[in-house]
Amino acid sequence: SGDEGAESSDWAKPVEENPIRPGTILVANPKRFCETSAGAGSEDNRSLFRIALGEGSTSPSPSLLAKFGLTRPPPKSLGPDRQADLLPVVVIVEADERSGVNGVLLNRRTGYLLGDLEQPPPEDSASADNMPPILEKFCIQPLWFGGVDNISTGLDMLHLCPTVEDATQITEDGMFWGGDPAQAQIAMEDPSLDRIYSGFDFKFFVQSTIWAMGDLKKELKDEVWFPAEVSKNVLFKSRDRMGTKKAMPLWTEIMQLMGGKYEEIKEIFYADGYAETED
Repeated sequence: SGDEGAESSDWAKPVEENPIRPGTILVANPKRFCETSAGAGSEDNRSLFRIALGEGSTSPSPSLLAKFGLTRPPPKSLGPDRQADLLPVVVIVEADERSGVNGVLLNRRTGYLLGDLEQPPPEDSASADNMPPILEKFCIQPLWFGGVDNISTGLDMLHLCPTVEDATQITEDGMFWGGDPAQAQIAMEDPSLDRIYSGFDFKFFVQSTIWAMGDLKKELKDEVWFPAEVSKNVLFKSRDRMGTKKAMPLWTEIMQLMGGKYEEIKEIFYADGYAETED
C-alpha cells in the first residue's frame, strides 16, 4: 500500500564517520538545550532523564541558545511536542576546512509564506492586477528561518528536483541545495522527470547557521549534536498541526527512527513530567 511505501522511506541512522559533510543532519542533544535539573514529573523520571543524558543538573549555554534564536531553554510548560519543536535540527549544506560550515535550521518557520514576500508592481502599471506573482508556484510555501547568520541575500533553497540548474546534490537519496527559485518553476515541469513535482518538494530559507570548522568539531565532541543521515521523505514531510493524524515534531521522529539510545533519550524526554500523547 502507499502507507507501507511511505513507512519504508522513513528512516534515520546515526553517522559514525566523517559527520561534517553536506547532507548530514545535526540533531540537538536535549541535555545541551534544556534544563535537566528539577522540574515536573516524578523523581524517578527526573532521575532517568539525568542518567540517560548525563549526571547532574545542567543549564544550557546562553551563546548556544542565541545561535538558534532562543533567549532561554525551551520550557517544560510548553509540553513535550512544542518543546521538541524548539530543539534545533540543522542540515549541513556546505563544509570546507578553511571557509567553515554552513547549515540551515529545518524546524523553524518564520510565520510567513513566500506569497507574503511578493511586492506589488508600481501603481502606474495598468496591468498590475493581471500580473501573476513572480514565484506563482511557490506562493503557499512556508518561509523557513535558516539561522541567525546573514551571509546571503535573498532566498536559499533546499529541494528534491534534479533538473534545477546550479544545484548541488547533498544526499544519496536525492536532496539538493541551491538554484534559482524562478528557474525551478520551469525545471519542476521538465518532461524527463520521473514524477510530477510540486511546491512541496521545495523548502525556502532566509539566513543560515554557520560555524568555523573547529567550533563544530568541538560541539560534536561535546555531544551538543547527534549527527544523522535522514531520508528526504522525513525531512520534507508536512508537519502542520491540523486534524487527528498530525505528524510528530521532526526532532522526535528522527530520534525515534534512529532507535537504540536515541529512541531511549526521546522517550525519557517525553516522559519527564509528561505522558506520551501519540496514538
